[in-house]
Parts: sequence; C-alpha cells; structure tokens
Amino acid sequence: MAATDVEIQPADLRFRFALNKQLLATITINNPLSSRVAFKIKTTAPKKYVVRPSSGVAEPRSSVSVQVIMQAQKDYPADFQNCKDKFMVQTTTLADEEQIDKDTFSKEVRKDLRESRLRVVMEGPAAPPSPVPEANEGDGDEARAASTGDAAGAPESSRLKTTLNDLSVVSSENTSLKVQLDKLTKERDELRRKLDFIELQGASGNASKGQGTAIDPALKFRVTIVHIILVAIIAFLIGHYT
Repeated sequence: MAATDVEIQPADLRFRFALNKQLLATITINNPLSSRVAFKIKTTAPKKYVVRPSSGVAEPRSSVSVQVIMQAQKDYPADFQNCKDKFMVQTTTLADEEQIDKDTFSKEVRKDLRESRLRVVMEGPAAPPSPVPEANEGDGDEARAASTGDAAGAPESSRLKTTLNDLSVVSSENTSLKVQLDKLTKERDELRRKLDFIELQGASGNASKGQGTAIDPALKFRVTIVHIILVAIIAFLIGHYT
C-alpha cells in the first residue's frame, strides 16, 4: 500500500457563511497504512484562512483532524456563489524514524507524493444584490430628504408662478395708469392755456372800461377736477411702487 491509499475527507470544504464571524471546517486525514504518513496543507488564500496544524504526521491506522478557520469577513465575498478558494493536501509515507524536513514534500524526491485538491463552497443566505455598508446608512436619509425637498418644491413653484402672474397684472395696470396720467396731464395743460388766454383777452379788451372779465366757473371746476385726479394717480404710483 502507498500514500495514494490515504483518505482525505471531505471532497469539498464547506463553510456556512455569516458576516463578522470566524467560520470552521474540518479536514480529516485517514491513514489505513501500516506506515506513518506525513501531510501538509496549502491554500490559495493564506491570509484568509488559518490551518491547524498545517503539517504533521498521521500514525499507522489512525486519523488526524485538521481545523480550517476562515477569518471573520466584513462583507460578502464577490465570488460568494462560485468561490475560487482552494486547498491542497499533500501526503507521503515516512520511514519509522524519519522526520519531516524541507524535502519531504518535494516531487523530485518523493515519488509517492500525493496531492489532493479541495474546493471551498460557501453555504448560507445569498449576498444582497447591492450590499450597503452600515456607514452609508445616511445615504437613505439624504434620498428621503431629496424626495421631501421635491415635494416641498412643488408648492414653492406654484407660489412663484402666482407671483409672476401678479407682477404681470401689476405691470399692465401700471402701463394703463401711466397712459391715463399722460392724457390727464395734456388735458390739464390745455385747460390752463385756455384759462390764461381768456384772462389775457379779458384784461386787454376791458382795460379801458376799468373792469375784469368773468371766467366761466365750469372751466375752472374742470381744471380743478383734472388736477385732483392727477395728484391722486401720482400719489398711487408713488405709494405702490416705492
């Protein structure tokens, strides 16, 4: 019998995955031979796993249990569904008094060296589609705040639209008042010219008679009314736009 008869179990190294916890699996090396068997265990991810013991001797017709500890993981592995981590168990027979040295697991020296490969399988709940670190929980608050801001922005937009409409109406009223103001100003000036003309005509035509010319009361009243309206419009414009 040779080292090829040594049994390595299990065929796959399975871990029930959990975040922030060390995970344990066991490799059993069963030696059915009458000679001693040396073993050594290697992994493709030495920083991720601790192997105890990583090498040793299985005595004749005995078994050795090797603990494989996966270090605590803070996040789900990117290859959770198809883990690429692997282990290799090397075994070779030893003479009765032989000890493990640097050449024990050399293929050039040991013709009966056997290499058994075990793949790692992750078991447990699948990783979330988009894992979000706890430190980023504030992002959800920001998203909710943005949503609330959008909702609050709708009334604000409505108020702004109303204000713009009001400004348009006021601007239109302002234009109308200015037109009326110009019209009344011209009418006032025209009435004043008429009054001045009548007064001048009366003064020159009746100077020899020693009496003044009576001015039409209706004309004076009209001038007064126009003046009052002008003052009112000017006062409104000053009070409304200053």
